[in-house]
Amino acid sequence: MINKILSYFPESVTQENIPADPSADYYWFKEADARPMWIGIPKDKVSESQLDLMKNLFHFVEPENNTHLSGAAHSWNQFLFHGGEMPSEDADEVRFIQFRLQVKDMETEGIHEALNGFFPDHTIIWIHSTFGIIIEEKKEVSENAEELYSIASTFESDFFVKISFYIGKFQKVTAQLPHFFDREKQVFEELISLTTRDVVNTFEKAFPMLLATHLPDYLKNILEFSILEAFAEDKELMATIKTFLESNSNASLSAKKLYVHRNTLQYRLDKFMEKTGVNLKDFDAAVVVYLASLYEELR
Repeated sequence: MINKILSYFPESVTQENIPADPSADYYWFKEADARPMWIGIPKDKVSESQLDLMKNLFHFVEPENNTHLSGAAHSWNQFLFHGGEMPSEDADEVRFIQFRLQVKDMETEGIHEALNGFFPDHTIIWIHSTFGIIIEEKKEVSENAEELYSIASTFESDFFVKISFYIGKFQKVTAQLPHFFDREKQVFEELISLTTRDVVNTFEKAFPMLLATHLPDYLKNILEFSILEAFAEDKELMATIKTFLESNSNASLSAKKLYVHRNTLQYRLDKFMEKTGVNLKDFDAAVVVYLASLYEELR
């Protein structure tokens, strides 16, 4: 694959190890092989569409902003991104809470201080000016989604900037941990490219979205001429069904979220089932309808 890329971009450079001081004039990518190769492509030779394609084919190595790292943050950075030794931690398991700021060219000193204040017991690594990770050791009490929602709200009110979080899975601290983190980072990056509607994300939230956007064409065609046909005629109906399923098929809670009477909700549900012949009380059918609603929303 690397040889084909070099034929398209002959001015590119390759290295067997990650560049110690990567040039800002290049986009850097890494193969996902057992013995990866790093390739740098001149920024002025790559179109936006080509860059998007390269990001799908290879792991995009974003320029780091970690010259200030020290102590545990430096150790973790070396371990996760540069093949360094495993950090010495008191806990056997850790998880990574990724965060991304939806802003460009902003003074981040105040944001750095705020994050340190919110997470005084965790290690924070800023990968670049808008993206970083919080390394949380597994203890009796862990960070939860409600706390992160509250922090995100504070950021928006105090700094006028939106921040999104991705809560990873607790994993044993082993030599395989950097590879696992790389996969979680890939999930978060793809999720952010699709939607920023929710500021706190998990794998359970991300999985159906990513699945819905990677459906093969023949499944999309079946959805088009069945479930999506009903949604196309009535967008309000799609929002109703999606809210109902996201509320664990709880009619009272769904009606409250939609600001409608429960009878109105039931009328819409009956209307959908009559149009499609799909019984929403059936678990398998509900899964299909939910994926269809995500596909329609994200496309």
